[in-house]
Amino acid sequence: DSFPATLVIRAIGYIGKSLYFTGKEPVYVKVNLALADTLTTVTIEERRDASEFSSIQPYFVERITEKGLRKAACCNLSESFETNPTVDASATDAVSGAKKIQLLGLDGVYSQILFENLPLIRGLSSSYGLSYVPGTWVKGILITKGTGSVVNGYESIAGQLNIDFLKPELEGDQELLFANIYASHRGRLEANMHFNRRFGKYWGTTLLTHASRQQMRNDMNGDGFLDMPLYNQVNMMNRWTWQGKKFSEGQFGVRFVYDDRTGGQTGFEKSRDYLTTNFYGIGIKNRQAEFFNKTGFVFPAPARSIGTLFSARWHSQEMYFGVRQYSGEQRSIYGNIIYEDMLGNTNHLYKAGLSLVYDEYDETFLGTKYQRTEIVPGAFFEYTGHLSKKFTMVAGIRADAHNVAGFHVSPRLHMKYDLTPKTILRASGGKGFRTANIFTENTVVFASSSQLIIQQNLKAEVAWNYGGSLQRTFTFRKRDATLIIDFFRTDFDKQVVVDREETGVVVFYNLTGKSYANSFQTDLLLEPIERFDIRVAYKFYDVQTTYDGILKFKPLTARHRAFINLAYALPHDKWTFDFTTKWIGSTRLPGKEETFSKPYYLLSSNISRSFRKFALYGGAENILNYRQPQPILAPEAPFGPDFDASRVYGPTDGLTIYAGLRFKL
Repeated sequence: DSFPATLVIRAIGYIGKSLYFTGKEPVYVKVNLALADTLTTVTIEERRDASEFSSIQPYFVERITEKGLRKAACCNLSESFETNPTVDASATDAVSGAKKIQLLGLDGVYSQILFENLPLIRGLSSSYGLSYVPGTWVKGILITKGTGSVVNGYESIAGQLNIDFLKPELEGDQELLFANIYASHRGRLEANMHFNRRFGKYWGTTLLTHASRQQMRNDMNGDGFLDMPLYNQVNMMNRWTWQGKKFSEGQFGVRFVYDDRTGGQTGFEKSRDYLTTNFYGIGIKNRQAEFFNKTGFVFPAPARSIGTLFSARWHSQEMYFGVRQYSGEQRSIYGNIIYEDMLGNTNHLYKAGLSLVYDEYDETFLGTKYQRTEIVPGAFFEYTGHLSKKFTMVAGIRADAHNVAGFHVSPRLHMKYDLTPKTILRASGGKGFRTANIFTENTVVFASSSQLIIQQNLKAEVAWNYGGSLQRTFTFRKRDATLIIDFFRTDFDKQVVVDREETGVVVFYNLTGKSYANSFQTDLLLEPIERFDIRVAYKFYDVQTTYDGILKFKPLTARHRAFINLAYALPHDKWTFDFTTKWIGSTRLPGKEETFSKPYYLLSSNISRSFRKFALYGGAENILNYRQPQPILAPEAPFGPDFDASRVYGPTDGLTIYAGLRFKL
């Protein structure tokens, strides 16, 4: 070696340094390098769409994001779909305030409504359960059209709605406190508060609370009946998340609901007129308690894991409509064990497991007791194959031994093929079955003077659903746009028919003949200019059932629907503006004669202004103040034979103006 010499030291991400040596320095030298670039804190912001369509899943899945949920006041789950065309929400009758949803032209009871893959709305909660899920609790909603995964059970016929609730996060920033206050000019008041806290690295908890009430008596159409019942509701959910030091993690929690409603004629007073013919009154009281637990174990081997899901629920429901009384109690247990692994490599995955559903019902209607216990052990297997870069397939089968409905095998198949990187073709088919809860699923039994006839022992409902979709992403004015076309058909092998064709009579009997539902929908999503989103949709339903030997269109189901949503946001979403127009076509009314309703429009708008810690919002629903003409037949004689408040196809209350405040810390 020759001296003097220069040593140059370089490293990626650091400033190079030169050292001059004369040959007299020590052999050991310590060198500190300075970072090449020192960055201050960088905040990355992402604009998510109100609805997101997966391009990866073989299932046809739409996700309603938090942005989509805040397009409206979104006070509960049924109102979460007001600005979304995929799921239809409407009132079940003109007196109770209950709402139902429709997917693929079929009532919501034919779709599984889940809470993170656990049962959420089923059994006694079918009538009012949608209103027991506050909108602010919801982080997102996954909508799957067609038969869902066999892993989640046997009841999915038209699709699945999987609700993602807020949960404690063990990593990253999280709101410590969130509050939402809502008020409408019709006297509806709501308050929601969320609390989050971590306990070290491995534990966290979230407390979700809700309270709402309606105490203003509204009778906008002057028929002598309250447009909406008076009510008080309190909800609470407390959930915990834990993470093991190695390969395990889990969640558990409790949920409670208390709801008390009073409605009917404007002059009705419960303390004075309860179960008399002085005034027609309604009273509905629901109490629900639930415990749930989810645990997962991840093994060192790739793609190998075991998950367990468990929930236990108690639900009590007491109702009276005039002098008609109903009481019901449900005790349910749900368990699911899922083992997941791969076959050779991660291109071939499978899930296998066991499930158990236990339902105990004690119901009393008009003095007659109806009791049943359903025990359904089941087993399932599902294979997911990424068979090529373009083709993915999910094939599943499950077997369930129902102690009342017998043994059922339910095969299901989902396929996705990428015609091009931006054009996706999907197809699916499969079978599902369920047992009907004729009282809680049909408010016509309560909200009318119709005589109830159950002709025979009602069998389980069995149906096949199959269809497909085309999803195309393209560029419009240098921005991504999406076009979706889908078609699904549901064929019933067995069905519990609700026959209202004869005036004054409601008959339940097993299907003899055809019953099917065809659903066609097309969606176009555009962003013509920055931060201005447009969604246009059209739906066509062809839903027909055999009533007393005659194939007819299902009543109170509009064949045509159209939808337009316009949304604009200023930079950083400081101001957001949202406007929705829905057109609902005519629908057949129940009866021997062919009579149809008239089409109508529903317009709504929402404006919000965000600040650093809080946001103000306001808006209007049913801006045109449309109300269904004569939603109640014979309101002047509610105890007479012609009274009927269940022939509802449109809104029963008019314009609603609301405002609210969101606060976070």
